[in-house]
Amino acid sequence: MRILLIEDEEILASVLLKSLSKQHYVVDVVQDGQMGWEYTQSTNYDLLLIDVGLPKLDGITLCQRLRSSGCFTPILLMTAKDGNRERIQGLDAGADDYLIKPLDLEELQARIRALLRRGDRPCTPVLEVGALRLDPSSCEVTYDNKLLELTAKEYSLLELFLRNPSRVFSRGDIIEHLWTFDDPPQEETVKSHIKYLRQKLKAAGAVDWIENVYGLGYRLNLGRGGGAGSREQGRQERQGEQGGKEKYTPDPNVEQQFNQAMGGLWKQYQGLMVQRVTVLQQLAAAVSSKTLTKELQQSAEREAHKLAGVLGMFEQDNGTQIAREIEQILGKDGDFSPAQKRHLLTLIEDLGNLINLMGQKVDNQTSTLMGEEISTRLLLIDSNLQLGSQLQQLVESRGIYWQQITNLEDAKNLLQTTSPDLVVLNVDVGWRKESLALLSELATRTPPVPVLVLAATDDLVERVTLAQYGARGFLVKPVTATQVWDVSSQLLQRTRSLRVNVLAVDDDPLILAALRPMLEPWGMRLTGLQNPLRFWEVLQSTTPDLLILDVEMPQISGIELCRAVRTDPQWQELPIVFLTAHREMETVQQVFTVGGDDYVVKPVVGAELLARITHRLERSRLLQSLSTKDPLTGLANQFQSSRDLQHLIAQAEKNQQSVCLVILSVTDLRQMNIKYGHEAGNQVLQRWSRLFQSEFCSGEVLGYWGNGEFVVGISGLTKIEVNHRFSEILTTLRQQIFTAFDGDRFQVICNFAVAEYPSDGLTFQSLLRFASTIHEASRSC
Repeated sequence: MRILLIEDEEILASVLLKSLSKQHYVVDVVQDGQMGWEYTQSTNYDLLLIDVGLPKLDGITLCQRLRSSGCFTPILLMTAKDGNRERIQGLDAGADDYLIKPLDLEELQARIRALLRRGDRPCTPVLEVGALRLDPSSCEVTYDNKLLELTAKEYSLLELFLRNPSRVFSRGDIIEHLWTFDDPPQEETVKSHIKYLRQKLKAAGAVDWIENVYGLGYRLNLGRGGGAGSREQGRQERQGEQGGKEKYTPDPNVEQQFNQAMGGLWKQYQGLMVQRVTVLQQLAAAVSSKTLTKELQQSAEREAHKLAGVLGMFEQDNGTQIAREIEQILGKDGDFSPAQKRHLLTLIEDLGNLINLMGQKVDNQTSTLMGEEISTRLLLIDSNLQLGSQLQQLVESRGIYWQQITNLEDAKNLLQTTSPDLVVLNVDVGWRKESLALLSELATRTPPVPVLVLAATDDLVERVTLAQYGARGFLVKPVTATQVWDVSSQLLQRTRSLRVNVLAVDDDPLILAALRPMLEPWGMRLTGLQNPLRFWEVLQSTTPDLLILDVEMPQISGIELCRAVRTDPQWQELPIVFLTAHREMETVQQVFTVGGDDYVVKPVVGAELLARITHRLERSRLLQSLSTKDPLTGLANQFQSSRDLQHLIAQAEKNQQSVCLVILSVTDLRQMNIKYGHEAGNQVLQRWSRLFQSEFCSGEVLGYWGNGEFVVGISGLTKIEVNHRFSEILTTLRQQIFTAFDGDRFQVICNFAVAEYPSDGLTFQSLLRFASTIHEASRSC
């Protein structure tokens, strides 16, 4: 962990450096706020330890500037003993915590550990989305400058959503964030607070700002906020609440798939459910005839335990309650009292009737079994019938199906009930506004539907506009079927690489089967394992992103599997979520002691499981992003983009296509940083990276290699075509005007060089050498 210490008192700085170094932190020390600012712009730190009374730039002003620039690094302020006003200002400026001098080193270490454990974004001074404004220092909320009267819980709810604008919160998450352990509410209480907060926002003019995400929970509807810009045009107006009922806005296809799959699962495993009830009925007969054995009682207890874990997943909460009560009675030592016997027999009879009724209900429904494999579904929205026919011919042997719709209205109707793997959309002038609205709606689905746009013109403004609405690919008409399929296949491959692999280990096949319709519609690929003895073999072959373990299993428990995983260096960071039918504190403590990250109580509720999986994956994704992306520009770093370029060249060799490698750089970035400051240099690099991402969104490889050097790989174009395209980009870049922190305005000089495969080289390294030689020659001119 790397810490930046900003302290002007040399003796204190020396003591802190020694103390932090003993804890194996890497520490940089600077003596004034301005130098601290420069350090933060050139290096990524895990924590900033800042004195308030700094020369040149005080700690509070530095904190404000860091938060305003989008820095989310935890900040711990050090302030004078009598500096109450400074402490308040510091926290309002965005600091995460503060310590009073003279410092207690043990307390300092504890607070640093707490901040480094914290994964959430820090508090910003004022939270604003569009006309909605929440000021934490005064606890006031306004909309269009009109004060909103909120209760304490309503205020906390709104603050939670504003601080995490893209995150979905389940009701359980909200309870964890906003209630204490001493006063836990029912989930219906959360629903009521959400309802009343919505009503107050709606009365003020903020309609539908809090939306329901089907199967997950609640989130802030960014399309309603003023910052959403053009995407707001593409959002569908949702109907208002009726009769005070909670309003859901599900993807109809996801909801339909889930309901059909669960109905199919019941039909598929109805025999297993009946077998489990039969064991309980055998126990009831033995109790009545006074022939009950210990073995039968233990067997019946196991079956009741399994029924309690699955019935609630089929909306049979009453069945779960009955089975759990049976399990508790059977788990007690000693003989049953006459009252217990009568109650036990009644419970078993009620449970058998419930399962019989559920079976009759499902028999009358049409359902789809989860074992079915659905082929890749692609949608072409274009009136060119020849293009659709040629696309289908290209993929008909691959289990892929192209569906073509020739007008936008029919396409919109179809997409209300289905969610294809990819859409190719012809943005014609006649239906441009409606096309952009559809493009935005598909991009904001969960999970998003990638869209390849066919445009009439090739200019920068058009590319930027379509990228803002959510386009993932861009081609200029006229196009061939081969061109469309090449870009489509790249988008599909990229989308699939983002899918989350989950390995679930549970000895109950019904649990494993039920997890699939819960997770797969949200972009997760599930591997189910019923035999825990094969765990290590399957773990190595599937390399999951997350592991789900049942606590109680025969032969090897989930607790033991987790302990084994945590002893292997390769899997020590793998997120692990436990499933358990027990709520006892002993079980919960055991889960966390062996290295579990979270747990979900059976029967599993899809929304809760999804939310917990999503949250546990956030940190893993962050670490992976840091290893493959440049943190300043958001582009692929040198390691990742080099691999991508090598793959692009290999594909070009296979398909006998040309590939161009382009090196583009900022001239004298170092001198610019010295003259105008690192903040100005970073501003240039970040603006350029955004422009490049808008310009290159059709399967090109784009990377930043440091020192102002960008690298682009483009397939299918010749060197002449690429030179022409980059000459236009260069003109745009050279016309941009930047403003330094002190108000000085400046422009940037840049140049580029192109190498073409196979004429300039046959390998990635030979192309890189050729382009670098040309590039260095142009820089020296």
